[in-house]
Amino acid sequence: MRRIFAVFFLILLASHAAWSQEPQQEPEQKSQLESPQESNPEIEPATLRFELSTRFQTIDLDTGSSKATEYRSLPDGLYIDDLLLSYGSRRQEFEGEVARISPLTNLINDGYGDVTYRRYGLLSAGVGISKSPHDYGAASNDVMTQRDTYSLLFKFSPGDRLIISTNLSVEERNGKRPLTVESLTGILSNPTAIIEIKEPVDYTTTSIDLGLEYIDDILDLQLNNSLQIFSSNLTDSVSWNNPYISGATGRVQTVDDYTVHTLSVRPAIQLTSNTRLVNTLSYSKVTNNINLAPFSTAGIGESFERNVIDPDVRSLVFSSLLATRPRSDIRLNIKYRHRAYKNDTPVIKETPAYVLLDSGDSTLIRYPRIPRYISYAVNSMEVASTWTLTQRLSLDAGLKNKDTSRSDREVDKENEKILSLRMRSVLRDNLSGRFGYTYTRRRGDYDPAYYQVTYDPNPANDVTQHPLMRAFDLSAFDSNALMAGLDYSPLDALDLGTTLALTINKHPDVSIGRRHSQGESATAYAQYTLFESLRIHAEYFYDHRRSEGRYSWTFNPTLPYPQDPNPQYSDFTTPINGIVEDTNIVYIMGLSLDLDDGLSLDGSYSRYDFRGSSTDIPDVSYVTDIYELSASYSLSRKIDAFRLSPVPRIKDIRMKAGYSMERYQRTDYTLNNFPDTGTDTFLGIREPDYNLHVFSLSLNLYF
Repeated sequence: MRRIFAVFFLILLASHAAWSQEPQQEPEQKSQLESPQESNPEIEPATLRFELSTRFQTIDLDTGSSKATEYRSLPDGLYIDDLLLSYGSRRQEFEGEVARISPLTNLINDGYGDVTYRRYGLLSAGVGISKSPHDYGAASNDVMTQRDTYSLLFKFSPGDRLIISTNLSVEERNGKRPLTVESLTGILSNPTAIIEIKEPVDYTTTSIDLGLEYIDDILDLQLNNSLQIFSSNLTDSVSWNNPYISGATGRVQTVDDYTVHTLSVRPAIQLTSNTRLVNTLSYSKVTNNINLAPFSTAGIGESFERNVIDPDVRSLVFSSLLATRPRSDIRLNIKYRHRAYKNDTPVIKETPAYVLLDSGDSTLIRYPRIPRYISYAVNSMEVASTWTLTQRLSLDAGLKNKDTSRSDREVDKENEKILSLRMRSVLRDNLSGRFGYTYTRRRGDYDPAYYQVTYDPNPANDVTQHPLMRAFDLSAFDSNALMAGLDYSPLDALDLGTTLALTINKHPDVSIGRRHSQGESATAYAQYTLFESLRIHAEYFYDHRRSEGRYSWTFNPTLPYPQDPNPQYSDFTTPINGIVEDTNIVYIMGLSLDLDDGLSLDGSYSRYDFRGSSTDIPDVSYVTDIYELSASYSLSRKIDAFRLSPVPRIKDIRMKAGYSMERYQRTDYTLNNFPDTGTDTFLGIREPDYNLHVFSLSLNLYF
């Protein structure tokens, strides 16, 4: 990638030098009366902007929890927070920006850098790099992955009607992540153990896009050829030793290489001044080889019918949108869409049995698994219109019909209809409102015997599906959704707003499964400029989801659950009612104060609160509190002394001191009070709570 960056900069320099040269003519003898202004060539106006933000910070993290650094880096010491350089003129512009750079260690592992150049009407080009971490466990366990993305974009316009573009993106991901496995221990009181091992990660995903676009007064034609190549730089499988039984090992298959090739064409035709037709056709094909390997490495289990499978996966998308304006106050959109996903991968008719928990004993129970490949096609037709009744009132209405056909599911044909209404109104100059309603109805013929016939033809396995069971994504579905909102400014200095939403979902044909769900959400904001220099703002977000259902599973006399008294369902437990609830609440409050002498104060508090509950299971909660306080001082009124030639004019120098405190607390029965069996092994997930303190000093320069 460094060579790509170097070549890119050389091309920019060469092209800039070539285009900057004007045709030279033979010098003519100047008249003595010619003014100096007339003898000088025209100077092209240009703007130059340079911004530099440096930061020194110290980090105080009280635990080794990876939650604080799960998706971010917390560097300690001096680094460049942001560096921006921009040059623009009437014909071209150049801009480069990098963020989070350490003078000692180069880019921090969640920084980025971008460089772009545009020659108006001719070309644009850019290169970029971004880096983001993912920390899975405590720092002492060194379980984390790093994702680095490199991009190269080039767009060229050889004429007024033609645009040629290419885009190259390379994503590299490497490191280690936790892999959870279960092993036999040979201990009578604790026969199995959950063990997390370090799984190596080394992937490269390359995306190449080539595009061509032709534009004239009537036609806009876009052609695109996209290729995505995924490469795994690892071996075919990851193996581990069972730490409790000598000679017992396990193996898990790694991801295989694959290639996705997509061709698309998008012609848009301006039929009349008020009517436009946009069509899109896209075809994709997946190519790879899947290598099969038994879960056990000790030779236990049967051989595969075939060791390599060549997948045959294709998808086709066609859409057509007719946008018209039959009257000045009415807009109408008619859209048809067809999407087909076809999986013709060869089926393994007789899957070999394998040992789920390897103890080195070939007499253990073996588990057969039958893979199934799902294909489907979706056709939809949608009509949407907007009617502007007055300058203060407009109505939106839409009707959509969607038909889905699929293979290898309990419902092979399904129909869904959606009706939507929207109203927007300016009630007064300082008051506006909006209201919306959406109704959804889905129906299909559910085959309850499909699961048993397809996946479990042997009743002795006792894993059959309840005859009254309905999968929630395939069952009959009725939904009503309401939305209402207001924006109000009672004073010039005060802005208020709120949005309320309610959704009620019912599954009328379900006896076993999800039967009802409901969601409510509310948002509110307020912003008040108390004085010209003091601004106060607050935001609130509430979201609550509740689902109800009845559940049953295959009866097992060793479990403390009663058998269904109905003789027809004697193979199952008595159905029980279950309720699952999730609640998210967010508070954000802040103020900003600008004093006359260049001093600014900013402070904010935010709280992110999640709570979940389920029938007969302890509640879980996750709460994050963030406090931020900063003071900055601007020298914009005192920088005349810095305006020395040839130093560029300094627009502002700002010094800033900041403090932030972040506290994360959780109550989760799945993470708290782990049973101390002496056998389970985890990689840093027991202590996610943390208190984080960040002290920072910044110096920002603006040229």
